[in-house]
Amino acid sequence: MAEFSIEFGLQAGSDRGPIVARSAEEVDGAFNRILAADPLLHNPTAFIRERPRIGPAGIPDHGLKLDLRPEHGVGAMFYFGGPEDGHAGPWVTRAADPVPSAAMLRRDIDSATPYPADAAVPIEDIRRSLHEFLTTGGRRPTAVAWQPSDSW
Repeated sequence: MAEFSIEFGLQAGSDRGPIVARSAEEVDGAFNRILAADPLLHNPTAFIRERPRIGPAGIPDHGLKLDLRPEHGVGAMFYFGGPEDGHAGPWVTRAADPVPSAAMLRRDIDSATPYPADAAVPIEDIRRSLHEFLTTGGRRPTAVAWQPSDSW
């Protein structure tokens, strides 16, 4: 089994990333750090360091972007992956039952662009998704449901 590491991007107040996690315990530590970060200046991101990068800027060929509302127990994620993953393009989480606190979730904190109303999922589902993201080497997690998105 190949070993992978997640690099989390974090820009929040005086807490800045990157944060690198190579084990389930380190993923939990990184996620707890992100949950405690206040205020978030940009959406936290995650990608697998061992995966390819594309273009002259060396952008990861996949990734997750998060927004979290720990006080409400919800968050949302965007996933972008390549065709080799079988899930090309952007995807956003989808909850079976939309919750009112979803309106506070932003797919882009800078522009205050909201996630869809049905994108809010329990925080612990996001944690499980990050564990799966690590063990699968950056594939779209199955711990949550997804819906196609029109943008990253």
